[in-house]
Amino acid sequence: MIFLKSLIFILWNVAIGLSLVYLLKWFLFNARQRKIFGWKVPLTPGFLVRKRDWLFSKARDLLHDYLRQAESTANKNGYLARWEKMIYDTIWEKTSFIDEWGFMPSSFKAKIHSKLSDMAKGIASSILRKTVPHLIEEWRIEHRIDDYDFQFSIEFFYGYFRKYVYKPLLLTFLAINFLIGISNMIIYLIIMAL
Repeated sequence: MIFLKSLIFILWNVAIGLSLVYLLKWFLFNARQRKIFGWKVPLTPGFLVRKRDWLFSKARDLLHDYLRQAESTANKNGYLARWEKMIYDTIWEKTSFIDEWGFMPSSFKAKIHSKLSDMAKGIASSILRKTVPHLIEEWRIEHRIDDYDFQFSIEFFYGYFRKYVYKPLLLTFLAINFLIGISNMIIYLIIMAL
């Protein structure tokens, strides 16, 4: 009878190992939001499901935000306007040597200074607001994001996880916990024999 009771150690340790590996899979790949008694279960949906969805929605949002800012030249609050201003200010600082020219009137110096800064800002504006959106449209970036969204579905990641992580981890945990269970059983039998 004592020997049969000691077999519970093996079953208990193997169950703990299986539970840990299953919880890891559930934590990463649980596809749906779970509720218990109307309360949202934390960590659902799974970590990879949430982050994958967040990544693709963030990429779409960034693309649409960039295109919206590129269309509106009147918008002075966006990051494109800040980049243009930063380029203008940088060129203004880099061309400060013009002020040291002694043989020119100061109004000429100011015009040259301003024209060089405006020219650099205009080139940057042309690249940021015309060339980049044209390339985005020509390369069909939005469609590529959708293709990658479909291509890298959660099933894609789950297949690799199952093949290269889940099965080896499951077998490793089963073996380790089986050996721990046997050692616990032996210790229990020694203690009961004393």
